[in-house]
Amino acid sequence: MADIRNNTPQRQMEVSLTNPAGWGVARAFNQALTWFGGWFWGGNADIPGVQMNSPSGTPFVSVNDQAALQVSTVWACIRLITETLGELSVNIYEKTANGRNVVKDHPLNYVLNVAPNDRMTNVELLESWAMNLAIDGNCYSRIIRDASGDCIALMPKASQQMMINENKDGSYGYEYSYGGEKIPYRPEQIVQSRLMGNGLKGLSPLGYARRSVANAMALNENATRFNIKGGKPAGVLMIDHVLKPEQRAAVRNNFADLEAGGDAGSRLFVLEAGMQYQQLTITPADAQMLEQMQFSVDDICRVFRVPSFMVNAHEKQTTYGTGIETMGQGYLTFTLYPYVKRIEASLNRWVVKPSERPRIYVEFNLDSLLRADSAGRAAYYSTMVQNGLMSRNEVRAKENLDAREGADDLTVQLNLTPLQDLPKVASANSTQQAAKVPNAPIKE
Repeated sequence: MADIRNNTPQRQMEVSLTNPAGWGVARAFNQALTWFGGWFWGGNADIPGVQMNSPSGTPFVSVNDQAALQVSTVWACIRLITETLGELSVNIYEKTANGRNVVKDHPLNYVLNVAPNDRMTNVELLESWAMNLAIDGNCYSRIIRDASGDCIALMPKASQQMMINENKDGSYGYEYSYGGEKIPYRPEQIVQSRLMGNGLKGLSPLGYARRSVANAMALNENATRFNIKGGKPAGVLMIDHVLKPEQRAAVRNNFADLEAGGDAGSRLFVLEAGMQYQQLTITPADAQMLEQMQFSVDDICRVFRVPSFMVNAHEKQTTYGTGIETMGQGYLTFTLYPYVKRIEASLNRWVVKPSERPRIYVEFNLDSLLRADSAGRAAYYSTMVQNGLMSRNEVRAKENLDAREGADDLTVQLNLTPLQDLPKVASANSTQQAAKVPNAPIKE
């Protein structure tokens, strides 16, 4: 298997540029395709087996995951995605001739809704998956099965420590780094969800947003330095005559605190005989720092596809509609749903045991995210019940109320008549109507 760590577009460019002899237009064009093909598709065209998910370009400010999470917008976006996904419950369904049934006693129900392993809750598992996807573009978990092949536990693995190696025949395997040891795993032992990529490794959102994050870090650093100095811009002290060395040293010592900031920098300084203080750096207002910070917020939100109003950036009017329900629906559709579908697909492909896959499948329950206010829910339930789409007990279950006897029948608006009794009611109504009209035919 090829090792993915020593293969980057940057390294390939360095090797190629050291030997430019014989280059022609065709060769240069092919080489360019190799570079961009290796970068864009998540692999390297010249060295099979290489799977990479971050660009080789380095921003001017060093950015790693820990540093990026110290940017409030990055933290807020990732927290929003992880905590929202962690709120969801998971249903296990069995296909039937009439549709599907919820399978409450399936082993996966306990793993995905109660305890995925001996150290985590189901909420923590989902948040772990969402965080790794949002940061690295991939999430991995070790599948633990019993003797019958049922999944009885899922153990999350740090995505940054997992490597994927591909063979020439298309087969692949995982390699997990832990404490200096490399632990190999077969594909059937790992469940992986990935964002867009080459089908083996998803591209890292944070990896491709490092320049945007670096810009936010630089803005924060400049603001911090300015505030530490007591809001005083840097400058020089100008004197209209030449000073002797001892005078120059005395002036420098006397005014050293002017640049130091803090309590010393807040004192009143007196400029004597022809001295003038000339500002060198521009102020935050002149640099439009607030505008740049607002752009930085929008730029990072764009990467994670999070509407800026959901991370408390209220400068602009949202285009997600009005009302919490409409805005929540927009976030659910464009941000969270792609995560949900990817995780669902991975669970159904790898975690459900092969013998059950034709009839058993996993699906997230999104009802908790679609809950409107009490008036909106009442109107929705009323419409569903009156049109025979939901029973009253189904409505009670969604509101966490106990079931009631006789409330399982589907009814319609015609005096809430059970569907199976509609032919009798229609016949009776026709008879009554005919009795009111002389010589009217009676329909049997």
